[in-house]
Amino acid sequence: MKLSVSTTRKENLLGYGYWLISLFVLPTMLQLVCYLLGISLSLALLNILFFVTNFICVVGIFHKFLLASVKIAWAKPWKCLWCAAKGLLIYYFFTFVVSALIFPWVGPNFSNVNDDAILELAKQHTGIFAFGTVLLVPVTEEVFFRGLLFQGIFHRKPKLAFWLSVFCFAAIHILDFIGSVDWKTLLACFVQYLPAGIALANAYVASDTIVTPILMHITINLIAFTALG
Repeated sequence: MKLSVSTTRKENLLGYGYWLISLFVLPTMLQLVCYLLGISLSLALLNILFFVTNFICVVGIFHKFLLASVKIAWAKPWKCLWCAAKGLLIYYFFTFVVSALIFPWVGPNFSNVNDDAILELAKQHTGIFAFGTVLLVPVTEEVFFRGLLFQGIFHRKPKLAFWLSVFCFAAIHILDFIGSVDWKTLLACFVQYLPAGIALANAYVASDTIVTPILMHITINLIAFTALG
């Protein structure tokens, strides 16, 4: 199967370059800028600033890819929505299965460390943090993991593209906790993110537009954020 819309070589180069900056440089850069300007922000507001910066840069770099993807979704809206609905069913089914396997292994007191961190930040600025988590983050993550990474390899090595995007998506959600959380909890958290990566990648291929996993991701984050509250 071939995806109709591909990122350009320029988008790929800029995208991977910015992705590295976003992972390793941007958080420190934002803190430095705030310090130089004499602005004191809470950790929650720094995260929101990070979300907004990522969103603006990603949309700026991949605007042609996103526009072409929106046109496909607009031409076949019911297919897009149907694939999103099926993807959500796949996600929640496998999440239930994974959770049923994890909890007996890690114990009844297990909780996802990333979810716990998001909950603590959300308590500081609930409304604006929800906006960033539910609407901005899904766009940037889907463009990175399904658009740049998955789509960029899919036409040559579809299986590699699929599993690489799934594992990288899971890994990014536990990256900040390496070294501060025991390996058993970290592995359990990693496994918890695998169903989302699988469902989102499947929905992207089935619908042929990045809009579908974005809609799914928004829905998943909205439900998760509501449940955390």
